[in-house]
Amino acid sequence: MSTDSLEKPGEANARPIRGRPRNPELEARRKEQILDVAGREFARYGFANTQVQTIANHLGVGNGTVFRYFETKERLFLAAVERGLRLLTDEMDRVLDTSLAPLDHLVLAIRTYLGYFHRHPEMAELFIQERAAFPHHHRPLYFAAQSDDEHTCKHAAFFRRLVDTGAVRPMPMERLFAVIGDLLYGTILTNLLSGRPADPEAQARDVTDVILNGILATHSGTRGPGAEEGETGRHGEGEKKP
Repeated sequence: MSTDSLEKPGEANARPIRGRPRNPELEARRKEQILDVAGREFARYGFANTQVQTIANHLGVGNGTVFRYFETKERLFLAAVERGLRLLTDEMDRVLDTSLAPLDHLVLAIRTYLGYFHRHPEMAELFIQERAAFPHHHRPLYFAAQSDDEHTCKHAAFFRRLVDTGAVRPMPMERLFAVIGDLLYGTILTNLLSGRPADPEAQARDVTDVILNGILATHSGTRGPGAEEGETGRHGEGEKKP
């Protein structure tokens, strides 16, 4: 990582030099560099054992430069988690913005989600640490969106397109996305905790095959518990029977 755009120790104090105009683009780039290194260090050593000075050393700056942008280690950690979630959200939103058939959208979304954590395994570790050290800062990991945010509106539009294809049976939107989110998050955590090598493409194929095709033979004439209308699933209420 290039550190040319980061201040070296002694180059600048916490306050900008009088008369020098602020450069928002430069500041944003510096913050991204700090958060990139901080995320890896927190994931490797844990929140309690990570020193801001170590992060500064990797960047080739003084820790005063880091504290200029993030006043405390806590804020730095939470900002690193927020950055990871933002990058994930950006990737997932680009999937929804593509021109694909709804079922192809779903397959691509699952592959993109698993692929992100394969490229950024430190983010799974950071999300675990956040829940342990800062339980009040719990945030949804894309699929389990809050009811009042803009992503739920995108999910709702996507869900309607899925149902309109006639290939997906009616069910509460929250139930579908909660199940998908649990499956994917469980896959990510298993990869992390087991230390096993993971092929995100193969895992995405397995997950989408089970979600879309189920485990029952098409000729069996059997439906699993909760499949009938009016049944209640683990993640939400089923559709009401007429």
